[in-house]
Amino acid sequence: MHRIKIILLLILSFVFSACSTKSIDGSKSDIKQHINIPINYNLFEQTKIAPLNEQELFYLTQDQQKKVKIDFEKKVATGYEPHQALYQILNENMANFTYYGETYNATTVMRLNKGNCMSLAILTTAYAKLLGLDFSYRNVYTLPIFSKKEDVILSSSHVQTVIYDPSFVADDNFFYFSPSGITIDYFPNKNNRRGGTFSYNTFVAMYYKNIAADALADKDLAKSFMYANTAYKYDTKNIETINLLAVIHRRAGDVKTAEAIYKIGIGRGKPNIALLSNYIMLLKSQQRMEEVSFLQSKMEELDDPSPYKSLTQAYVATQNNDIKQAERHFKKALKKAPYLNQAYMELYRIYIKQQKMEMAQAMLVKALEWTYELDEKKLYKQKLYNINQSIARNI
Repeated sequence: MHRIKIILLLILSFVFSACSTKSIDGSKSDIKQHINIPINYNLFEQTKIAPLNEQELFYLTQDQQKKVKIDFEKKVATGYEPHQALYQILNENMANFTYYGETYNATTVMRLNKGNCMSLAILTTAYAKLLGLDFSYRNVYTLPIFSKKEDVILSSSHVQTVIYDPSFVADDNFFYFSPSGITIDYFPNKNNRRGGTFSYNTFVAMYYKNIAADALADKDLAKSFMYANTAYKYDTKNIETINLLAVIHRRAGDVKTAEAIYKIGIGRGKPNIALLSNYIMLLKSQQRMEEVSFLQSKMEELDDPSPYKSLTQAYVATQNNDIKQAERHFKKALKKAPYLNQAYMELYRIYIKQQKMEMAQAMLVKALEWTYELDEKKLYKQKLYNINQSIARNI
């Protein structure tokens, strides 16, 4: 998706599975206080993959550094200000950039000329650091992008990078909201609304959350915990990271610590729909329905313009074999987020079972429209060919 993936939303309740882990109560536990967050380190085996540190994240090879500097000097020589020169270099590189892909470090992004939006922001940061330019990041308020990977629903949000003009000198007679600079917005939209700026540490935490969410979707709990824990060290205020740490503990079989983390998250700042939903799932698994009812009423009061609730309800209905409700909720989610190709595919499966071939065909066409992965495109095209043949035979 063409956005920076920054938050893990929901681990679907019907696919929660606890690992075969010993009880953690009493003296057997090894729960340590971690900046006001309880962590059970005994649950997670040490992964052989060391977390990429921030220096490695923004590192460029000598040859890459040389190329960037040469391109930069050429731009400056033709009259561009340094921050404008950086923008021009990125703009030219993005002309042949493959936008859909993994989150890479700066070296890999520049070498492959591909990656997701987080990868581009990392590359921008690497260039700015190399060239000695000041920078910051800004939130953009827009509808998040949702995707489903295995039993994890992921959300991506939009972020801009701001590169400041090094020659800017403030006039004491004027008030400035921010120094002069240029905003690098990889996917501008007229409906985007600017939010506040945030720090370098918060941005680095976003990267670690990104990798942690992917690892969780791949069922690699040790790697997911390692990166989520690192993300929390960089940004202890982020509710999504707290939610992620709770989900990881729940998946590892430690319900007690997971609940403690959920409660901490609920007590911090604005209520978070993802965290509340996950906590409700945990309570339901223990038949604590009075608490479930209270939290559900609290969640219903929250303004949620996203397709999150409908998408969750659709998957739950599918698992419960309530096809009518599943269809209704998938359609409701698509009204808010027409890019949800997985929702189209779920409707396609529903209509295939109901022998509604033309409706299934329409869902495949829409799914193809919002699919970027080559393998998925090939699969959908094959399914579309088969269903076209089936419809033709019945005419």
